[in-house]
Amino acid sequence: MKRRSESSFGLHFDFHARPYPGRPPVGLTLKEEDIREICTLIRPDFIQIDCKGHPGWASYPTECGNGMPEQVQDTLALWRRVTKEEDVALYMHYSGVWDSNYITKYPEDAVMHADGTRSENATRTQDFSYADRLLIPQMCELAGKYGVDGIWIDGECWCTETDFDPRTVAAFEKETGIDLGGKLPANRGDAYFDEYRDYCRELFRRYVRHYTDAVHAKYPDFQIATNWGYTDHMPEPVTSDVDFLSGDFDPNNSFRVARYAARAIAQQIYTAPKAGGAWDLMAWNFRIPGHIPKHPVQMMQEAASVISVGGGFQNYITQYPDGAPRMEEIRRMKKVGDFVRARQDCCVRGRIVPECAILLSTYDRHLRSDGLFSRSGHENTAGLTALFCDTGYSVEIASEHTLAGRYDEYKCIVVPEMHYELDTKTVEELLAYVNRGGSLLLVGKKTARMFADAGVPLTVSDTAHDTWRWVRCGDFVTAMPGVCSVGAPQMESAAFVGNEERSAHATAAAVLPFGNGKIGVIPTNLGALYSEVAQFVHRDLITAVCDRLYTPTVRIREGIGLAELVLTEKNGHRYIQILNANGQHANRAVANENFLPPIVDLVLSLGNVAQPKQVVRYPGGADVPISVEDGEVLLHVGRVDVHEILEIID
Repeated sequence: MKRRSESSFGLHFDFHARPYPGRPPVGLTLKEEDIREICTLIRPDFIQIDCKGHPGWASYPTECGNGMPEQVQDTLALWRRVTKEEDVALYMHYSGVWDSNYITKYPEDAVMHADGTRSENATRTQDFSYADRLLIPQMCELAGKYGVDGIWIDGECWCTETDFDPRTVAAFEKETGIDLGGKLPANRGDAYFDEYRDYCRELFRRYVRHYTDAVHAKYPDFQIATNWGYTDHMPEPVTSDVDFLSGDFDPNNSFRVARYAARAIAQQIYTAPKAGGAWDLMAWNFRIPGHIPKHPVQMMQEAASVISVGGGFQNYITQYPDGAPRMEEIRRMKKVGDFVRARQDCCVRGRIVPECAILLSTYDRHLRSDGLFSRSGHENTAGLTALFCDTGYSVEIASEHTLAGRYDEYKCIVVPEMHYELDTKTVEELLAYVNRGGSLLLVGKKTARMFADAGVPLTVSDTAHDTWRWVRCGDFVTAMPGVCSVGAPQMESAAFVGNEERSAHATAAAVLPFGNGKIGVIPTNLGALYSEVAQFVHRDLITAVCDRLYTPTVRIREGIGLAELVLTEKNGHRYIQILNANGQHANRAVANENFLPPIVDLVLSLGNVAQPKQVVRYPGGADVPISVEDGEVLLHVGRVDVHEILEIID
């Protein structure tokens, strides 16, 4: 059976078992022939099934005391036997920090809020009580008695809460030497608010290290992931012995979420040496509210957004209340599995070639997050990611720790609007990068002023966020809220702010020299604007600025439709990933769609690159026509339905 580091495509089933009146016994309609059909028809590299969901009840006859009260067969034993016979790896879906049933038995192990009440869902991580009493013994049972291959632990970092239990408060004061004087740092502005939240984050890191080390000591081949750990929820170096990174993205507007989350996790994997480059993302096969299945073409587009930047792809389909699989939905996944298989050799475990990086600041994220590791406030960075992708720039996401020692690999680094600030060291390193010849793009009023305070010679007007102003970019004029103007010596204007008569009278975007490099400034929160209501003028604006900052290796010369480009390399081979970004994925009024408008008449231009010997198109292996016009190398791609890959052969 393949390990996660060797896997490209998987299926995930869960049903968060819990007892309720009239519920059928677990295993009532589960049949061996259904499990075998999944393995032989879809041929996934792995399957993840329900084990223990957020309610806290195990859906197999466990000896750990938390099993469902009515079970008519050992479903886990059946799944394990059949998957092993069919050479398919088996993983378990297991809710970790979030365990409501456990808390009813051990209320003292629940997180305490500042008002003295206990959480109904989140367990404490400070003294490892939950991990030692249930989590570790149950994982050892799964690995030892059942021989499953690994576990995907849900409800972890994003469910962890700030804990004001007296034991945690006392431990904080002892370890830090800070005397809280009896006043809990519960609200922003309270003394030691950030220090206490950072301490609770560290408790979660210790908790993950504790259980991974304990289980690996007994079962070194048992593979463990903590859902959304060390991803955009938690953009920091991997500090535990996890075997792979993973997460499940939002079932609505999934394509856009996947582009953002995939690029964030793609960088993180290189801080996890044991994982061997193994990471994947899970798409839900339905939208909510309701349970409206997506069409396979939607799932292919979502899969492409993940595999194109190096990740594996898995699809989530719920189980029936007794744990039986929904075969009518699973059979539709054959097309999706075939889609991934046809592209995996050119994609999965590949790496994005450095071109342009958008900064996802760990420092600012920790200050901003509503929870300890939440995704709240991600619109600025996620919106810019979508904007760059829709404009055809190959872009990745980097944080302070993944940029360290690698600044000069990038032609351009983009700093989104900060919610709070960057630390002084990061600002200094970014400006040093520009002084050495790099290009920096500052987006947002607060970000622009932060760098002005650090010595960049620019001024920014003071415009309220909800003030609408006219913006002229090229020959087109549009209205946007929160548009500021910028001034700087020797600047080159790229867009203009107009008055009510639409006449240009100030600069809305500019590029100015700095040291040996350049700094672009768009002092408007363009990422949040694009997340909320996208305009093609936003794409024109980014193009107008970036064209003055750097020359991409590949760009769109012409074509109809939104084409996303990603430069990657794998095993010494260079690829241009082309994704069709058209469709209704961002339309809340459309739940599912069986048609994706194709990209047509697509021509790509290679900038500052010698004419390649050959360009091969996958899947299929056909040659791509190459021409040269006025010294510009053009690749005549034509039509792209969902995802095509070009290999550049010198």
